[in-house]
Parts: sequence; C-alpha cells; structure tokens
Amino acid sequence: MKANELYEEVKGLTDSEFPTKWVWHKRDQEWRLRKSRRCIGCIYYAHPASGERLYLRMLLNVVKGARSLKEMRTINNVECSDFRSAGYALGLLDDDKEWHEALNHASH
Repeated sequence: MKANELYEEVKGLTDSEFPTKWVWHKRDQEWRLRKSRRCIGCIYYAHPASGERLYLRMLLNVVKGARSLKEMRTINNVECSDFRSAGYALGLLDDDKEWHEALNHASH
C-alpha cells in the first residue's frame, strides 16, 4: 500500500500482481521495477472460517491501487464498515463468483 502512494505505475496492479512487476531492495529500503520477468510470489492462505482475514484477502486480489485499509473498504466512494460488506458491494460474495475467480487464478 505504501508503494501505491509513492509510484503511479503501481495503481493498476492488485496485490497478487504487484510482485510480478516490482521487487523490494532490502539494502536501499525501496521498491524498484523488476528487470527480469521471472518471479515467485506468495499469497497466504486464509481459512474460510477466519472471518475478516478471508474477506481482506479476497479484496487484495481484486482492488487495485488502495493506499490504506480504509480505501480497501471504500467501494464506489462509499466506505463500508468492514471487509465483508465491501466484498458484498463488489459482488464477490453474492454467489460462487469468488470460487470461480480463485480457480481461474490458480489455473494461470
């Protein structure tokens, strides 16, 4: 989220797409554009019973350019009270869309 504040190019990426384009340089303590195209990323598992953690993880895979958790919960200029409400506002929890998206993402 800090990179979304600093770099304009990042705003069009989701959290799962970010490591494919950017790399953290520990020595200089800054993000830089990735020179090679190969990378291995990791998105941590969230159990379906983990509540808000699961809904935040879902939003991280869909919402682009959020600079804070408050912006992550803001959908169409309306701030939702929690991540679950934001998921419903985006239509991620109305049906099996979330599972289809997860399977499509995993297949790529």
